[in-house]
Amino acid sequence: MRFITIPKYICISFVFFVPAVLFAEMNERFFEIQRTRLSSSNISEIRDAIDQLTFVKSSQGIRDIISAMEGSSHFPTSPGNAPAVKFYAAQALAKKGDKLAVPYLIKTYQKESANIPEYNPPKSRTWKDGVADSTSVSSPYFYEEGEIPITLTCGEILRTLGSLPLTSESESTIKSALMSPNFYIRSSAADALYFSGKGQVLSNLSEALSKETVPYAKISILSAVVGLERLPNQNYKAVLESLTDKDPQVRAKASDALSRLNFRISAPYLEKVIQSENDPKVLKQMKSDYQSIISFHTP
Repeated sequence: MRFITIPKYICISFVFFVPAVLFAEMNERFFEIQRTRLSSSNISEIRDAIDQLTFVKSSQGIRDIISAMEGSSHFPTSPGNAPAVKFYAAQALAKKGDKLAVPYLIKTYQKESANIPEYNPPKSRTWKDGVADSTSVSSPYFYEEGEIPITLTCGEILRTLGSLPLTSESESTIKSALMSPNFYIRSSAADALYFSGKGQVLSNLSEALSKETVPYAKISILSAVVGLERLPNQNYKAVLESLTDKDPQVRAKASDALSRLNFRISAPYLEKVIQSENDPKVLKQMKSDYQSIISFHTP
């Protein structure tokens, strides 16, 4: 009996060629499925499709997420145009970190922010929210998926712009938002400038801080200043004092600011306010921020 010897290079070529083809087909099928789901009438399904595209390691999927954020002008009232969809798409683009998204984010922000009112409509709350017999203005701390208003969406777009490589246009957009009539947009612009990591914007933030009168916006701007200064100075002390503010949203924002800094000296202050915090969501955040601070052991 004669045996035929097959050269090694032929075997190796064959073994790798077939899986590559199958992978390409599976890969394309994955994107087809997610694109179909982005057209769903269910916001939760659209959000899940965005999440699936977000964690693809390559740049593939970015344009699909951008399309989800832009929505369809032909069906303005469809679930695909809901503020929540744009909100989650903006978050996803921040995670992808590709500057390709910058002009689309600016365009969407300019379009959607044009009709934002100066004052956010109050939202009635129950004891489950920790603010019984009270109301809460638009804030990430008290809004659920189905009720995200366009104000929060525009704020998230600004934060995403700040986290991506700055262009002259995106920096100008953020700085203009810092002077918006709406307090939440000003707050978000401050977050965006902090995320940019540019020390040169401290003068803009300091000027805005001196003029700010709304507590939530004030702590947001102060948090950005402290985050960029990274000094245990008077501004840092003001953040610590905000941990006991009467507004739970201000307390939560102050806690978040301390988590950003990761100063070990902040831990005892958070530990103390945790003992008296009565808002469930704020308490959860404070505990998380406290654990973050003590785990890093930053001086």
